[in-house]
Amino acid sequence: MATSITTLSITDAHTGLLTPSESTPSDTTAVERLQSLQAPSSSSTSPRPDEEFWLEDGNITLIAGDVEFKVYKGPLVANSPVFKDLLSLPQPPQPGGSSSSQCMCGNAPALVHVSDSPENVRHLLRALVPGKSPRVTPEDLSFDAVSACIRLGHKYEIDHMVQRCLDYLKKYFVEGYDTWARTDPPRPPAFQSVHCIGVVNIARMTNTDILLPTALMGCCMLTAAELVDGFAREDGTREVLAAEDIGRCFLGRANLMQANTLATLKLFNQTLSEGCTRRDVCAPVFLRLLDELRSHERVVCTLDWYKYWSDYIDGRDDDRRLCAPCYKMLSEREKQQHREIWRRLPELMGVAVEDWAQDVPAPAATPPSSEDP
Repeated sequence: MATSITTLSITDAHTGLLTPSESTPSDTTAVERLQSLQAPSSSSTSPRPDEEFWLEDGNITLIAGDVEFKVYKGPLVANSPVFKDLLSLPQPPQPGGSSSSQCMCGNAPALVHVSDSPENVRHLLRALVPGKSPRVTPEDLSFDAVSACIRLGHKYEIDHMVQRCLDYLKKYFVEGYDTWARTDPPRPPAFQSVHCIGVVNIARMTNTDILLPTALMGCCMLTAAELVDGFAREDGTREVLAAEDIGRCFLGRANLMQANTLATLKLFNQTLSEGCTRRDVCAPVFLRLLDELRSHERVVCTLDWYKYWSDYIDGRDDDRRLCAPCYKMLSEREKQQHREIWRRLPELMGVAVEDWAQDVPAPAATPPSSEDP
């Protein structure tokens, strides 16, 4: 007697599974909604077993595109309410008119068609179920892994996995000024610069606005072609910004340039330290620092507002003619200007973020100093 297989289907979250913002009858259960999504596979070719996730004693087979994954249903049911509801659906009538009230996966493997890419499903399974060989989670997660876990975690309601990945992004797309090394736009070690586009989209999808200022700032550093065209995901589809966010980035580039120019002029304001010990020496150095900016466009006309001005200062005053109090004052001005741009970053990027830059106080009144030289 042939072994029966329960065949079910899950469509994409954006075209099938209903989101909280969509209206549904209050008396419609999750199981009823999932029942409406069942559809036969449209694939015309036989799927091939995945090399990493094909367990001979597995009791559920997921088919994504032209790849099938045979795994254990336990971790999926335990972590995902969507899979739990799906696998409790009544079986289709069997030959001879018999039927069963539930998916009897213990006796016959369930066959579940999903609209996700094989690459994304593979990342999801790596996070949830054991494969053929033990794995150690790498410290430096790839963008593809993080994106897949968030998007599929969002679709299948695996909230703890989504939150864990968002916390990983927050660790690098920093919430605090003092946690950022300020050598490059913030991003995880294994991410490329163009992946800031994907982080913006993740922030939009999950309503994680705290990621937007630094992710949009990273997008501002891209070329115009990269910003508009986006990048190819692991599965071949393209990740692109929404038109509104592309517009924010082009305006953000101008805002960052202006902010850096004004900050540079404030830094080299011709006011010596109140404790200056060599006014006759420091005054000409201050004037030269300001005057020579004309031939150093990269100091003034740059998007890299977070880079240290100390390299320019040391290059113009290599024999250290500035007295210690004046040099320290310039260092403090640099920190103050950087902190102020950081505090204003959401405004410069055209977004509103609650509780941004709580570690950066609002600018205080200008402290007393000596008269202009």
